[in-house]
Amino acid sequence: MIHRPQSILLDAEALSALALSERRMQAWAEVARRTDSIFHASAATLAEVTDGTPRDARIRQAAKVVRLVEVDAAIGYRAGALRAGATTRRKKARDLTIDAIVAATALELVEPVVVLTSDVADLELLLGDTDVKVLAI
Repeated sequence: MIHRPQSILLDAEALSALALSERRMQAWAEVARRTDSIFHASAATLAEVTDGTPRDARIRQAAKVVRLVEVDAAIGYRAGALRAGATTRRKKARDLTIDAIVAATALELVEPVVVLTSDVADLELLLGDTDVKVLAI
């Protein structure tokens, strides 16, 4: 856990867990409150966790308590470079585009930055040479 203010970036799984008030995210919400940390999520993450049905209501509610970060050109270009670099180091082919957008978003946030994810391996691959901390939810 953390003990001082952080920028905490939620990936799709973390945002879904927050929306469902899962215990693992309730603990992180308490940590964020105690340390004056801020939850963030990439706007692109919404594409992973919504489907245009009434089930989106919980995600919409959760999105009100996080700072959504728009995907601008700088994030897009950086995500492309991160994805390309990770693809050359990865044995198994897999589309890392959304994970790369999350990684590029993390690099735009005020440091120190923590990314909460269920996909630690891919985010660490993308952010391995940075100061961003990747933690499993």
